[in-house]
Amino acid sequence: MKKILYSALLLFSVIISAQKNTLLQADFWKSKPDVEKVKQEITNGNNPSEFNGNTFDAVSLSLTNKAPLETVKFLLEQKGNSVDKLTHDGRIYLHWAAMAGNPEIIEYFISKGSDVNKLDTKGLTPLAFAAMFGLNDPKVYETFFKAGVDPKHQYKNGANILLLAIGNDKDGSLQKLFTSKGLSIKDVDEAGATAFDYAASFGNIELLKSLKNQGVKASDKALINAAQGTRVVTNPLSVYQYLIDEIKLNPSAVNANGANALQIIAKKNNQKEIIDYLLSKGVDANKTDKEGNNALIVASGGKDIENVKAILAKTKNINAVNVNGESALIQAIQSGSTEIVKFLISNKADAKIVDAKGNNLAYYLIQSYRPGPQRGPDEFSEKLNILQSNNVNVTASQKDGNTLLHLAIAKNDLDLLKKLSDLKIDVNSVNKESMTVLQKAALVAKDDTILKYLVSLGANKTIKTEFDETAYDLASENESLKNNNVSIDFLK
Repeated sequence: MKKILYSALLLFSVIISAQKNTLLQADFWKSKPDVEKVKQEITNGNNPSEFNGNTFDAVSLSLTNKAPLETVKFLLEQKGNSVDKLTHDGRIYLHWAAMAGNPEIIEYFISKGSDVNKLDTKGLTPLAFAAMFGLNDPKVYETFFKAGVDPKHQYKNGANILLLAIGNDKDGSLQKLFTSKGLSIKDVDEAGATAFDYAASFGNIELLKSLKNQGVKASDKALINAAQGTRVVTNPLSVYQYLIDEIKLNPSAVNANGANALQIIAKKNNQKEIIDYLLSKGVDANKTDKEGNNALIVASGGKDIENVKAILAKTKNINAVNVNGESALIQAIQSGSTEIVKFLISNKADAKIVDAKGNNLAYYLIQSYRPGPQRGPDEFSEKLNILQSNNVNVTASQKDGNTLLHLAIAKNDLDLLKKLSDLKIDVNSVNKESMTVLQKAALVAKDDTILKYLVSLGANKTIKTEFDETAYDLASENESLKNNNVSIDFLK
């Protein structure tokens, strides 16, 4: 049990550590730094091979931000980095290079032995992944074909590269290339989805009209794909009007998870106009997907209150929950805006709600916390005040015995603990794993800061776990504390 707890909490500790590495900060890479700048950051102690919490490292971030080739080359030479290193979603660096679309960098990685046919966890090769991100340069596709990628290879759901990439074809050059490799504009995937359906994700109406003129059929999948969009495309109202009013697709069509277009777009910003349009076409705001989420639950986890207002007007029960017992208010606390939280409560959302595991809103508030510098209002503190003003018990333990302090330790952030200090939570409360907050902290601490802070709050150093271990015993086995020569005598 102790080892399981240590592993789980250590993961959070690693994530927090990574957040302090300059080479893992997006702002650093936006400046497209040269080699000397990167060398200086490494000299300052920043690890060039470390992952952030999403398994991106310096090389992958340099590629996605289109850093200079020489910078990328230098990073690749650093210990812990190699062309076959797996990053986010099981992608190698060539996936990110292909997405960025720089032929020179792509050819460099291929020359270093990068596997052009390596599949990520989504079943996509670097080229297929790039196609879904908008790659429209025929020369890049040809580079991959010459390097060994089979143009006729079938990816997830039996889609070939023509289907995946056709939405990027602004001038017909991609279609010309793919057909020269033996593919056809009439190709379909295993479910019968056509080039039109796939192209709808990118929302180029003129391209869609061209495909229709070539005899390519459209199905309701096109509407679902348009609603999903891509990582770089969020489709406007005109695309929906074209698909529903002109092509006559079913506005209430659903995807494999049972979600309709309204549910798919509900969390995205600036969708009110499209939401109103879909509702006017008879799309049911109360429809739930296979996880029990209706459009309001989805929208409340976003940041756009206008979406929430539009959907709530057509929602029968503001307190409807999904299969996990999560309501719209829970989603708003966890990832939505303070404004949405206030709006839902003012419309009689139940602030006393408890999910299927026995967790109340305070639990989700802790999950919402993100360490690091605040950008804009302190939404955590604002939401905490809202919960208190609505009589949510923020000092009680959850069903598993964890207090908010126990939950906060997983974030390994002193500022969070300080935000909770005024709540007067029992610092010596024991959860169902028979552990106190101090004991949990002793497992994952990298220095003595949080441990000493908990002691200053009155944490009892003599309480023992079910394995007869004190916080001192646990801390004495903490490798980070050992390696950093941190004295733990104050825990005796």
